[in-house]
Amino acid sequence: MKGSARVGLAIAALVAVLAAWLIVKPSGESVALDLINAFPTAKDRRPTPETFDVIDATISGETHRAIHPKDPSRIIWSVNVPENGWLYVDIGLLEQSWTMQGDGVLFMVGVSDGNTFDDLLSLVVNPFGNPNDRKWQPLKIDLSAYAGKTVDLIFNTRSSPPDPPRDDRNGDLPVWGDPRIVTR
Repeated sequence: MKGSARVGLAIAALVAVLAAWLIVKPSGESVALDLINAFPTAKDRRPTPETFDVIDATISGETHRAIHPKDPSRIIWSVNVPENGWLYVDIGLLEQSWTMQGDGVLFMVGVSDGNTFDDLLSLVVNPFGNPNDRKWQPLKIDLSAYAGKTVDLIFNTRSSPPDPPRDDRNGDLPVWGDPRIVTR
């Protein structure tokens, strides 16, 4: 074998080893709790369990497993928050809502230890009124303040922004995509 062939073979082997390492290297994050898998055992699903579907939701070409409430809703999971725990979830409105006149959906996430309630997120998504909302909104919420504690993790959707209070459900097709607690 000529020298240049050996060098080429060595480079190919090095590239293969590097590619294999990139595929299997640890990301430093692991899923501690998949909330879709835990959905059937959620502590509370309002207004009724039938309000919700678990679907594959595609928004702007990106698909996630998602919880789709058909009405304003609340889901409560009792969770033991791990050290370095974070809540990862993508929120959005199904593409059918983009051309339906409406005022959007208010997504809220909170935590309760039974004595206090902490509001962690309050965000309106309105793809009809705001074309920038025509995508998944990835959220990462630090739960480290609750590490080692069992708390209620609460997801709410409301049919309209809070001000002024109203109940405009037109175009309300919210989805919670791949909600999970991860450790970093």
